[in-house]
Amino acid sequence: MITKDLLLIDIGSSSIKSFIISSINNESKIIGVGKSITSGFNGEKVLNYDDFIKSIKKSISQAKRQSSIEVSNAILILPTFKNKNQLTSQLLNLNGSQVENNHIRKLENSIKTDLIGDFTLLHSFKSHFKIDENIITENPIGINCNNLTINAINTYCNSQDLEFYKNLFNKLGINITAFYDSSIIYYIFLKSLNLHKKNMVLIDLGYKMTNILIIKNEKITLLKRIPIGSNSITNDFVKILNVNKNFAETIKLSKVDLTNQYKKTIEIPVWEELGSNLKRKIEHDYLKSIISSRIDEIFNLLFDSIPNSKFFYSYLITGGGAMQTNLKHYIHKKFGVELELIEPNQVDGIPNVLNNASLMSLFSLNQIIKNGALDNQKISKINDSFSNKIWYKRFLGLL
Repeated sequence: MITKDLLLIDIGSSSIKSFIISSINNESKIIGVGKSITSGFNGEKVLNYDDFIKSIKKSISQAKRQSSIEVSNAILILPTFKNKNQLTSQLLNLNGSQVENNHIRKLENSIKTDLIGDFTLLHSFKSHFKIDENIITENPIGINCNNLTINAINTYCNSQDLEFYKNLFNKLGINITAFYDSSIIYYIFLKSLNLHKKNMVLIDLGYKMTNILIIKNEKITLLKRIPIGSNSITNDFVKILNVNKNFAETIKLSKVDLTNQYKKTIEIPVWEELGSNLKRKIEHDYLKSIISSRIDEIFNLLFDSIPNSKFFYSYLITGGGAMQTNLKHYIHKKFGVELELIEPNQVDGIPNVLNNASLMSLFSLNQIIKNGALDNQKISKINDSFSNKIWYKRFLGLL
C-alpha cells in the first residue's frame, strides 16, 4: 500500500482555504479541511507579513487537526488576475504520415516558453489537437494526416511572487510542489465532467472580485476579472445597519431571500449601553433592494464583457457569492438567463458549513487530481491510444 498526503491551499482576499488529501494506491480522499479569515492581505498585496502568515497557519492547523497528520508538501492555487494566460498553437506538417509520439513531443517542445520577461512558466495544458482542417481530438496518435496542430494554454506568473510564496511556506515547514491558476483549474474540471455544453460562461463570484471564464466550442476564449464582488453587499449592510462584517454576512446569506414576496421584516439585534439586548425590525424588501442593486451591477458588467449574445452561452456560477438565497431565480427573472450552480458533492467527514461553493476551487483541484485529468492535460504527457485510431476510422466512415 502506497500512501501519500498533500496539502491543497487557496489564498483568497477574504479567506484562506486548506484541504489535506490522502492518496492511497492512487485513490484520493479529503481527510482535513481548514478555513480562516485572511489577515494582512487585501487580495493583491501583503499589507502585514506577520498577520498574513498567521492566518495561513491557522487554516492549515485546522486541516491538520481534523486529519491528525502532518503534511510537508503543498499545491497552491493562485488567482488568475496576477498571472498571464496565453492561448497558443503550433502546426506540424506530416504530409499524410501517421501521428507518433515524437511528433507530439516536437509540438509540445515548440509551444512552451519557460520565461517571458519577469514571468515564469507555471504550467502548460493541452486544449485539443486539430487534424488537418476540421477534425478535433484529445489524442491523435495513430492517425494519418497532412497537418497536425496542438492548441494549448500557457500560464505565467511573476517570478518574485513565486519566490515569495515559496519562502513563506518554507517558514511553515511546507514545500510548495506546484502552483496552478484558479481559472485553468476550473477549465480542466469542466472538461473532465464531459458536459454536452459547448459554449459556457463560468462566473466565480468571490468576495472582492468576480472572475469570468468563457469557453467557446470547448476552448477558452476569454479570462476576465470584474473588480467587484459580494463584499460590496456586506459593506453596504455594515454601514446602513451599523453591524460588524460577520453579522452582515449572516444577514446577507441567511436572512434575505431575493424572490420572497411575503417576508415583511428582519430582526436586527441592537446592543445598548445599559446591557439590554434589544432588537429592531428592518424591512425585508429594503435589504433585498440593496442586494439586488449590487447583483444587477455585477451582472450588467458581466454581460457587457461577453463578445456574443448572452443567450449564446450556458451559465455556470460558483464561489461564496453564489450562495445568495434564490440568486438563480432572481437572475432568470431579471435577465432571462438560466444559472446553474457549481457546488461540491457532499464529502463524508466535512461539516456542511465547509462543503459549499465558497471552497469550489479546492474541490475542483482535488477532483481532477483524483480522476487523472490534471496529468492527462499537461503538456509532455503522452498516452498511446489504439482506440483513438479506430474512432477516427469510424468517424470518416460516417462522412
